[in-house]
Amino acid sequence: MQNETLEKLSYAFMKLAKFFVKLAIFFVVIYFIGIRLFDFGYELFYESAMSSDNGKEIVFEIKDSDTVDEIAENLKNAGLIENPFIFKFRAKIYKTNFTPNIYNLKTSMTIKNMLDIFDDPSSDDIVIREASADIYQLSPEDNEESIDTLQDESE
Repeated sequence: MQNETLEKLSYAFMKLAKFFVKLAIFFVVIYFIGIRLFDFGYELFYESAMSSDNGKEIVFEIKDSDTVDEIAENLKNAGLIENPFIFKFRAKIYKTNFTPNIYNLKTSMTIKNMLDIFDDPSSDDIVIREASADIYQLSPEDNEESIDTLQDESE
C-alpha cells in the first residue's frame, strides 16, 4: 500500500515536472519571439541611417525597368540600407513613384529621405543628371571614381 502511494506520488511529481519544463520552454520561446518582433517594429518605424556622421557619398542609378525589389536589393548592396524588406514596406506605405535617374546619395540618409528623393528628384539638388541609354549601372566599387568622372563632365 505504501509502495503504491509512493509510485502515485512519484508519477504525479514527474507529470508536474514535465509541465513546468514545457511551461519554461514556452516562455523562453515567447520571450525570443517578442524580442524579434520588437526589433522588427523598431527598425520599421524608427528613422535610422547606415552611418550617423555626414556619411559616404554613393552614386546610385534607378533604371526604367527596375522593380522595387531590384531597387531595394541594389540599395542594400551599395551599403545604403540594411533591410530590403523594410525599404519595400515603407515605399509601399509612402506610395513612392521611383523616378529613373542617377542619384548622389549618402549613407547618412534615412529610408524616408531616399524615398522622398526618388519620388520627387527636383525637390533636392542631389540628382546628378537625367538617366540616359549610355549610362550603366554603377557598382559600389566604382562610386568614388564615378563621382569624380561625373563632376569633371559637368564642368
